[in-house]
Amino acid sequence: MSRWKRVLISFGIVIAACVTYLWLFGTQTFFILEAHSAARKLPFVKLTPIELTDLSVSQDPGIKLSYFGYEFEVPWTDIDQEKTKIVGGNKVIIAFRSGNVLIVWSGPPHEFMNGLLEQGKIDRDTFRKVYGDEALQSDYNFQRLILETTPDKITLLSTRKTAVSQAVLLTVKAICVPGDPNSGIFTVQGKEFKGFQYGRPQSPPKHLNVELFPEGGHLDLFFNQKENGPTVISQADINRVLQTIHKVPAEVAVRNEDVHK
Repeated sequence: MSRWKRVLISFGIVIAACVTYLWLFGTQTFFILEAHSAARKLPFVKLTPIELTDLSVSQDPGIKLSYFGYEFEVPWTDIDQEKTKIVGGNKVIIAFRSGNVLIVWSGPPHEFMNGLLEQGKIDRDTFRKVYGDEALQSDYNFQRLILETTPDKITLLSTRKTAVSQAVLLTVKAICVPGDPNSGIFTVQGKEFKGFQYGRPQSPPKHLNVELFPEGGHLDLFFNQKENGPTVISQADINRVLQTIHKVPAEVAVRNEDVHK
């Protein structure tokens, strides 16, 4: 057999092997490469929620606030009333003379889930067949499904359906996780809710977000600390806010919001 004939036969075998591989594993390989590319750019997509270990609660003098049907305490008393304002009827910007800011946003239940399904033009039955009934039962379950998705869940042994479904969740995770989650994603829990904290207090300070899922609602808290400011926001301060959040009767909420406008 001539040398060129051997080369052609070898080349044919390689081509056949590549075609077979792509037929069997092409989809999985594509999404594996895409997932690990995303992880290099956004390392937090490799993280999953873990329990918050620092459960200390600040005992500093504070003040009780109430907005949008929820009451909570902040461990600071230097509220700047002139800069504190309600925006759009469901977001309050609470400013402090230290330069720090706490933003509280209140949304209806299933808003994120419904918006995602609508934008993706996905009907609920299709979603349920792919991700199961549990994910549709609550916003918390839906968000947990997203946060627990990591690149290593897509493997060559994954079915095409699994590879595609995990890739979709990973894309949503890369786009929608707020704050600075590279320092950790943590589960948090209070008397009337459970949720997630994205990141931990750092120096220099970075934006930190906490997402809560009380029954019948959705709360986002944004803690913004002024760099080189006089008041450092600690985990104990954040826990003070989280552990005191509870629903209040509508008339109490309206009365307190009028006081703090």
